[in-house]
Amino acid sequence: MELEFNKRLKKNKKKHPVRNIILIILALLIVGGASALYVNHRGYSAKNPDDMSLTEVKVSSSDSISQVGKKLQKKGLIRNERYLTRYAKRYGAKSIKSGTYLFSPVQSIDNVYEELAQGPEETPVLDSGYTYIDGNKTAAQTAGTMADAANVSKTDLLKAYSDKDLIKEMKEKYPKLFLNAKSDLTLYDLVMPGIYKLKDEKSADALVRDLIKRTNKEMKDYYPELKSNGIPVSTAVLLAENGGKTEFDRRLAFIKKIASYAQQLKKDYGILPSISIAQAIHESNWDDSALSSKYNNFYGVKTDDTTTGKSVVLETQEVENGVTVTKKARFAVYASYKDSMKAHAKTLVNGNTWNANQFKDVIAATNYKDAAQALYDDSYATDPNYPAAIIRIIQNWNLVQYDK
Repeated sequence: MELEFNKRLKKNKKKHPVRNIILIILALLIVGGASALYVNHRGYSAKNPDDMSLTEVKVSSSDSISQVGKKLQKKGLIRNERYLTRYAKRYGAKSIKSGTYLFSPVQSIDNVYEELAQGPEETPVLDSGYTYIDGNKTAAQTAGTMADAANVSKTDLLKAYSDKDLIKEMKEKYPKLFLNAKSDLTLYDLVMPGIYKLKDEKSADALVRDLIKRTNKEMKDYYPELKSNGIPVSTAVLLAENGGKTEFDRRLAFIKKIASYAQQLKKDYGILPSISIAQAIHESNWDDSALSSKYNNFYGVKTDDTTTGKSVVLETQEVENGVTVTKKARFAVYASYKDSMKAHAKTLVNGNTWNANQFKDVIAATNYKDAAQALYDDSYATDPNYPAAIIRIIQNWNLVQYDK
């Protein structure tokens, strides 16, 4: 029987060679298609579902979807730019909005594409299972999201942040986290902004313990510099979604660069170094503005000089009648940052052409809080929030140490 079956099989192979070849080809196509489907699925999925770090990516109005994909690939956020390009072609290209985005390796290609379409002002688009905590939001604003994700009470979570016994417990377990801390510090001030993969917790206290544990782990590289410069940990925490350690080091280096000259200006003109430094930080956005980085103008000093070539016309934002408006203005150009700082000190001391005592209250102030308020009262700044911004910078970076 078996011998007869084999004979018939050989006979069929000889009798239908074309059909057999077609069947083989179809089988190969099915296997190949399945393989291609697997590769595409893997390419569209998150590059690393466990890497919840955030990376800034700047997208310009002239960038194509392919160019954006190359930026993301270069920063290690997606596997290959072609997956983003294919996705856009397959589901219909949307208008990409320019700006600075936050992306993470936990985002799939569809997450990335949706975020590019919605714009940089929104929060990162994430799959379910991930929770994003915005560092610009208060404890009350994020409590609902975190409580739902961890399956705990929102009310209990808000209480846990300020619970004295829990604060004491965390302080004993992670003493370095509390170095240079403000007296009104809450545990929410030590919660790292960013992406979390929260699990069900037994209680709100247990959730907070896990949050603080993560902060301590991520802050270890910061501790030496925070301690030596008297800077609170909460300052570094705020930078978690804005450049992290790299940005922290850059900002600290900027302070170190101008601090000694600010102290010299105090001897020569009586300006508090903390004010000189904080204003330079605020006006130049940490030396990240074109006016400061290209033209050494740290304080947004304007000029009417159009003949010497020591000026440039740029756009600026000002507050008029409580409304922020964008204008073009002519700004001074300096040969060095020291020239800019000296000009700023002279302006405060000598006033302007119509009032030599314009900034007398700034000069007379003996502490940074009074000096910061005087900058607004004496009309150096038009924004009513300016004093608070200057004070916050001084306190966050312990700039008062340079006043001593």
